[in-house]
Amino acid sequence: MKCQRRTDTSMGCPAMHRWELKEAQKNQRERLSRVKSSIDTRAPTSQPHLTLYGRDYIAKKKATTEAAFSDLKMIQAIARTMTRKTQVEERKGPVSLNADARKADIYRIMAENHRLLDHIDSVEPFTNVQDMLEEHKFKRRYVINASHTMRMSGHYDEDLERIRREDQVRKEAKRIA
Repeated sequence: MKCQRRTDTSMGCPAMHRWELKEAQKNQRERLSRVKSSIDTRAPTSQPHLTLYGRDYIAKKKATTEAAFSDLKMIQAIARTMTRKTQVEERKGPVSLNADARKADIYRIMAENHRLLDHIDSVEPFTNVQDMLEEHKFKRRYVINASHTMRMSGHYDEDLERIRREDQVRKEAKRIA
């Protein structure tokens, strides 16, 4: 005998064993196909309060860039309009009686547009971010001073050291000057 046929049986019949083996393997495949992963593979939820520059920094930066670019395009269009050569064709027909008044009105409008363009070009920001941050850092002293419990628990130790150093430097600068 080339193979051991007795171990390849179920209930004493090799055909029944093949059928039971086929059913068991089919059930195993079905169970494997229904298995769901126990590991969460979704992307992590966004946490904008932990970003470096606040919420939606990229969108803000993109919007600011777009606004600056559109302003620049508008200024260029105004400049192109203001500096283009005016070509007045010869009128065919009777001469207008109010041509001088219209011409003066056009020059007045162009002068106003030039003043507006100069004003737009000379606009500067109304506040400086660095100054605002410095002011906030200085005003934080008042919060630290008002919070007795947090001071006593040691939450403001680093800030207190920084404030003492700044005051020391300020006193030395006054003494030297």
